[in-house]
Amino acid sequence: MRISSYLRKLIILTLLIGAFPVLILGWYSYHYSSQSVLQQVEERNSQVLRQSQLRVEQTLKMIDFSTTQLLGLPIVTKAIATKLDIDDMEIIHELYKHLSSIQTFELGIKDVYLYSLEQDWLITNSGLDAYNQPGLKEKLRSFSGMPNGSMWVSGNSASIQGAEGMVELNHAVINLKKWPINASRPRGLIAVVMSAQQLSDLIDSDPGMGDVFILDEDGRVITHPDSSQLGKDLSEEPYIQAVRVQTEANGVFSGMAGESKASISFRKSGYNGWTYVSVVPTQAVTREATAIGRTSILISLGVLAATAITALIGSRRMYTPVRSIYRSLLPDKEPRPKKDEFTAISDRIQGILSDQSKLRFELAGQQQQLTEFLVRKMLLGEARSQGIQERLADYGYGHTGDWTLMRVLLVEIDRLGSSRFTEQDRDLLLFAVSNIALEVVPEGDCLPPIVIRESVVMLIGTKTQSEEAFKEAVYARAAEVQASVKSYLQLQASIGISRSCTAWPEVSRGYEEGENALKYRARLGDEVILFIEDVQPARRKDIIYPKTLEDELTGAIKSLDRQRAEEALTLMMNTLASEEYDHQEYQMSLVRLLMALIRLLQDSGISHHQLKPDGDPLFEELLGMHNPRDIEEWFKDTLVQPAIGLLEERQRNQFTSISEEVKQLIAEAFDTDLTLEKCSARLNYHPQYISRVFRQETGISFTDYLAQYRLTVAKKWLKETDLTITEIAMKLKYNNPANFIRYFRKMEGITPGQYRNNLTE
Repeated sequence: MRISSYLRKLIILTLLIGAFPVLILGWYSYHYSSQSVLQQVEERNSQVLRQSQLRVEQTLKMIDFSTTQLLGLPIVTKAIATKLDIDDMEIIHELYKHLSSIQTFELGIKDVYLYSLEQDWLITNSGLDAYNQPGLKEKLRSFSGMPNGSMWVSGNSASIQGAEGMVELNHAVINLKKWPINASRPRGLIAVVMSAQQLSDLIDSDPGMGDVFILDEDGRVITHPDSSQLGKDLSEEPYIQAVRVQTEANGVFSGMAGESKASISFRKSGYNGWTYVSVVPTQAVTREATAIGRTSILISLGVLAATAITALIGSRRMYTPVRSIYRSLLPDKEPRPKKDEFTAISDRIQGILSDQSKLRFELAGQQQQLTEFLVRKMLLGEARSQGIQERLADYGYGHTGDWTLMRVLLVEIDRLGSSRFTEQDRDLLLFAVSNIALEVVPEGDCLPPIVIRESVVMLIGTKTQSEEAFKEAVYARAAEVQASVKSYLQLQASIGISRSCTAWPEVSRGYEEGENALKYRARLGDEVILFIEDVQPARRKDIIYPKTLEDELTGAIKSLDRQRAEEALTLMMNTLASEEYDHQEYQMSLVRLLMALIRLLQDSGISHHQLKPDGDPLFEELLGMHNPRDIEEWFKDTLVQPAIGLLEERQRNQFTSISEEVKQLIAEAFDTDLTLEKCSARLNYHPQYISRVFRQETGISFTDYLAQYRLTVAKKWLKETDLTITEIAMKLKYNNPANFIRYFRKMEGITPGQYRNNLTE
């Protein structure tokens, strides 16, 4: 709404009058709350420090009292003057029991050391002189000259440290007490170690309100909420120096803690000289005050908003009807025109009328797309049956309401391999086929064709024809579309036609039937027009799978006979295609044949992945083909021929392996009664099979190869050994030396003796 100048000034004045007291009130609230909260926090921190000091010192005094009682026990005073050894186990056990009795969970004692300065022995939680700690004894002995009979020291500044790191006292608190307690030269010493964690548990600390910690006399941190600060020397910090110069036992002051301002509270202990410190950042102190100030500002802003609303109510009450019309016609996102409201409303109404005319014109141009979208949903079973006819009437297809019979036609291109087109052109070709179908079939007899996957789908209807006449008319239209596709695109196309539908919900069933009809191309060939009722049998026929032909095909593959395998495959494909049964059963027969061929390879130890290492899965390729010639070629090129090649290669490898194994047996057992039968028993093959394979691979028989090998060995022995001719003949398993000499002369032309003499000369 356009606001007048007077109304704008009135609103500004009202806001100023309301803003001034709000700002004053907010500043005063913040300042007062900050001082009040700071005072309360300082008082609370002082109480926290006092309570923490009382709890800590109460615990320390209890430990002090417990050690005093322990040193007063007769068993302890007696043991300190005694040279303890292995024979005093009863006394040692009694001492250890008393030491353990003061280590209660409530006191948080970490360890107790009882040291006899007179007899130089040390008892700890680990026993008498545990791990032989001479370093610890020396450190404890250094405290025998302390002026007080009992004192508390921090493990950070104490000189007590274990030898070789065996006793770790860092960050601990230690109570040292002499026995006798006031003796200048004590006879014994007891040290009680308390963990810093136990002290931290005794201190009240609010993480959101700063840190509370304890310093020893040297300014080192004994306990702190942040464990990384333990043992740190803070004596050089300005606010710690300010605490140490204070003469009062407790107090509060403001200072700098690091780089931020803070409120610092402290209490100095007269019991052990420790200092209890609380550091609260000023930001944490004023956090509550800031929240109060923010709340005050929000409340003031609310009051200011209420004042402005009250000022505007009177002027807007009369303007409400005009404002409602104005806002309904001009949304807030649009720029507001620089004119009066009634003129703007008039211009807006004229624009709406103009937009309505344009929308009607654009809707008329979109009817084709809307109709195709509706037809697609009907074919896929996604459209609700209610309202379909009304929507078709709105899109200009009201004549479909008179249809009594409908059929779904699916047009698919058979193949592109032998044409001038490629798979990349398929989408454009389907678009062209859709336009051809739209031109061939009269507009009053069909709805616009649409493309679903690789098919052009068309819904044809009639209002006067009978079932038989409608079927003939649909066939004529399909043949005309098929002929036009071949004429214009030089492509073969097949058409699947559903049964008749009488209502819109049956259209999705018709689409499925058209798809099923096209699947019978795998048996009937290309460029066909298939009615589902003609190709799909009315009743199922018993499936007859040609198992004999399958055995003939697999036998030819096993025999590595390529020609016979191709002939058996052709006969198998023709037999399967000639059977009159459902297309799915035909595909199952093809899958069964595929499984038989894969099983043949697996039985021979060959994986079916070797047929097509980088191709698509075999089953998907097979089920995706629809032409019987393509299926036969696929079986031949993808399965039969490669399978024979793989079996031939495997047989060659097997023959080579058998031949090499026989040669190895001859090399190992030539000097025994080696026969072909013994070799076959070793290799688990039939003797005749081994004989045939060996002759095929080496060119000679097993007996000749064995004789030649023994001859080679004999020549080597004649040259390198002193064996007689008879001994060599016996070792080579000849029946008598004469047979050996006769074979040697036959092969070498001289006798074994002459061969050796020639070598000697």
